[in-house]
Amino acid sequence: MSHINSCCPSRRCFLAVAALLLARPAAPDDVTSAAEPLAAVEPPAVSETVAWLQDYLRIDTTNPPGNEANAVEFLAAILKAEGIRYETAQSAPGRKNLWARLEGGDEPALLLLHHSDVVVADVAYWDTDPFAGEIRDSQIYGRGALDMKSHGVVHLATFLALHRDGVPLNRDVVFMATADEEAGSRLGMGWMMANRPNAFTGVGLALTEGGQATIVGDRIALGVEVTQKVPLWLRIEATGPAGHGSTPKVDSALGNLIDALANLRDHEFEPRIVPIVDSYFKRLAPNFPRGLRNAFANIDSAIEDPEFRYELQSSFANLAALTQNTCAITRVAGSEKINVVSPRATAAIDCRLLPDQEPVRFLAELETVFDDEAIWIDPILSWQSSATGTDTPLFAAIQTVMAARYPGIEAIPTMSTGFTDSHYLRERGIASYGFAPFLIPVGDISGFHGNNERISVENVDRGVEILLEIVTQLVNPPVGQAQTTKHR
Repeated sequence: MSHINSCCPSRRCFLAVAALLLARPAAPDDVTSAAEPLAAVEPPAVSETVAWLQDYLRIDTTNPPGNEANAVEFLAAILKAEGIRYETAQSAPGRKNLWARLEGGDEPALLLLHHSDVVVADVAYWDTDPFAGEIRDSQIYGRGALDMKSHGVVHLATFLALHRDGVPLNRDVVFMATADEEAGSRLGMGWMMANRPNAFTGVGLALTEGGQATIVGDRIALGVEVTQKVPLWLRIEATGPAGHGSTPKVDSALGNLIDALANLRDHEFEPRIVPIVDSYFKRLAPNFPRGLRNAFANIDSAIEDPEFRYELQSSFANLAALTQNTCAITRVAGSEKINVVSPRATAAIDCRLLPDQEPVRFLAELETVFDDEAIWIDPILSWQSSATGTDTPLFAAIQTVMAARYPGIEAIPTMSTGFTDSHYLRERGIASYGFAPFLIPVGDISGFHGNNERISVENVDRGVEILLEIVTQLVNPPVGQAQTTKHR
């Protein structure tokens, strides 16, 4: 971690700092004159990249239905204006993917990857229209501001800078925007791998989402995602006798389902510390108060203490999720009419397994948790996890550039509790890292799939500078710097 200017590193001060980051300054008193009407105030000028992000956010690509073809048209227009050839592919009506390539030398190509779809946003819970791309207090609001249209425009700006400046490249650089990531990428990266393999010719390194620098109190924590938990999405179904709501029976499908879900809610999966999580906690330890510092430094033994597990889950749910398999009950459905007892009830469960966990063995455990032969478990999405090592020039470039900007910062390999398109790349031997060149206040992390998703104007502009430095160091290294990455 690296320090930033602040006077109070305590957890209490961290909360105060986060609150200040979220607070809006009070509006000045209005001063008007009847004789001289107030002149219209021009909005402050923004950079090209910020303007792109505003326009990108205004394209509603909520998945479902996605409509990523509209996003592809937006990106294609920018590439066309620059005289850069690009290709697009439609995976389904309204669903499109785009890629473009700058040709270079024989080193393994670099892929700059982002997805153009976003999750749903309920305007009733936002301070702005989620698809207006509005700037308030130097913050750009919109669904996709963090996940991950901001990545896309920073990738694009970096890609275009290499082209505009005629930077000699020791490798190809590929810019890619895919569809459907938020629903598992069946029409995005998965479709591209199966139907447009030539788009990945020569690719050996990739940057996408999954990690960034996070401002925690007076410190900066830099996480670079190198592996992920195993996703296991499940549909649960229960059956029972149908009937009229006025004459309820002892047994019912929804009642059986509720009992099974209650068992799941009350069940604690056995904690287990995998090597990358052990290393991560040990590297975090020096930055926490003494009690947590000692526990994090010895996380494999500390996690056996129920009281510590409760404290971790209560205060740091994101860290707790790294220590065990998890299941979240996200949807429940029964009868469509209030006076009908349905013979069937269903639930959706989002489970995330430690990367060395076999889904088949986990499902066997889940059956014992439900303890009801009338409960059916239907897996609807899953795959195995793989990891990327840190012995690549791309990881070294991230570390070098970030440490030069923020002395003392260290790139910490992390495991993501979520999933990204990296798993498709890693399965094919492509070294893929989750990294965004942003410094995100910890209080803003809730914007990922949450309300009032936003990113600062400064983050976007600085992000282009940082990513261009990283990519330039990789594709046009100083004379005499060795290139050790091999095509894997």
